[in-house]
Amino acid sequence: MRSLCQLSEDPWLERTYHDYPDSCDLSEFMVVTNTISGRRDVVALFCENKLGVDVDANYRIVLFDGSESMKGHAPLKSHLTFVDGHDRPSDRFLRLHFQRCLTVSVCGGNPTEDYKDQEIDLFMEELGVYDDEMDTTDPRWMTPLGIEVYAYLIRQKLAEREVEN
Repeated sequence: MRSLCQLSEDPWLERTYHDYPDSCDLSEFMVVTNTISGRRDVVALFCENKLGVDVDANYRIVLFDGSESMKGHAPLKSHLTFVDGHDRPSDRFLRLHFQRCLTVSVCGGNPTEDYKDQEIDLFMEELGVYDDEMDTTDPRWMTPLGIEVYAYLIRQKLAEREVEN
């Protein structure tokens, strides 16, 4: 039986994945066809969520960040091409990866990727997040950690509203 925490477009399940990644069944994505091979710089950008494939735009390759690392190398194709057959990455895998690229690029990702849980908890406690007494004019919200935490809180609120509806 599959875990309920598989990567999903459902906001609640996706949040569960991020909060408790060890409880999720990722076996669906751990298959040879999802293996990445190619130039080191391109693979690195893919793994860092700076390059993704938009399945719904005819497998268009999108470079979100990192173009400076591509200088001096052959340019990328505009679209990913496949050899006919079943040995190709799953569209679901590529879509979820592309969504992750968008999240990291547009929203700044998840603060727990850059900071320790204790740092985030202390920051949130000091700024009144847990007491519902947040002072949004506090200059600490303009620090890199403050910006990430604030963006994360907004994403959480939006996800909660979507689940309620």
